[in-house]
Amino acid sequence: MIFYFSATGNTKHAAKVIADRNGDRLIPIAEAMRTGNCSYQAGPGEDIGIITPVYFWGIPDVVHRFLKTVQLSGQGTDRYVYCVLTYGTVTGGASSMIMTDLKENFGLTILAVFAARTVDTYLPIFSVADAAKNEKVLKQYDKDLEEIAGKVAERTVGDYNYDRGAWALCWPIAQLVYDHVRKTKKFSVSPDCIGCGLCERQCPDSVIRLQDGKPVWTRERCSLCLGCVNRCPKNAISFGGKTEGKGQYQNPEEKPDLS
Repeated sequence: MIFYFSATGNTKHAAKVIADRNGDRLIPIAEAMRTGNCSYQAGPGEDIGIITPVYFWGIPDVVHRFLKTVQLSGQGTDRYVYCVLTYGTVTGGASSMIMTDLKENFGLTILAVFAARTVDTYLPIFSVADAAKNEKVLKQYDKDLEEIAGKVAERTVGDYNYDRGAWALCWPIAQLVYDHVRKTKKFSVSPDCIGCGLCERQCPDSVIRLQDGKPVWTRERCSLCLGCVNRCPKNAISFGGKTEGKGQYQNPEEKPDLS
């Protein structure tokens, strides 16, 4: 059983590579949160994986809320519990946040932590306009995912998260910054918007609604996945005036979970 969150397909790709290798079932966190269906039964000895991108040296708010509310039932204690972090710069305290959430909610202990570097899609800072550069990153990413999938298949125990950075001192501060930055008032929509409603359907936080044919954000904060910016067919959505000219990105191997 793999729970995963993916805004642009990078983490979905990681989840699929591991699931295909090991015969796991995939559960998209975004869909679970949108539908409110957060109760699952694990089979005897069924592995449990959490696969998530890293946001501000932690985990996305939608993943944090899911891990706090998800309900797991099922017999058997011989479970291999692991997490995989997908990231662009450093992983910070993301694995620590997952460990804390699982411990508080279920008493589960993470037995293995893995991490794989991929294209960084935080457009206020990074650009995804260089296709050749993205392809190079994704080529190594696929190699790393195959190695991780092999370790998961063998139920390898250990910490394979080598790019934390100065997380011990800085990741709680980074999460405070995240809480401040992820205000939806910073989103804007250009006249190029055609009112297709794709952003509304795909928003994992369900904060986007079409009004008079244009998207509006209905809550003060979202998880800041920027899926709406990256997926808009007319590139009509921007965030804080800092995403223009940075390109748009979706993993070439995957389609969004919500269409």
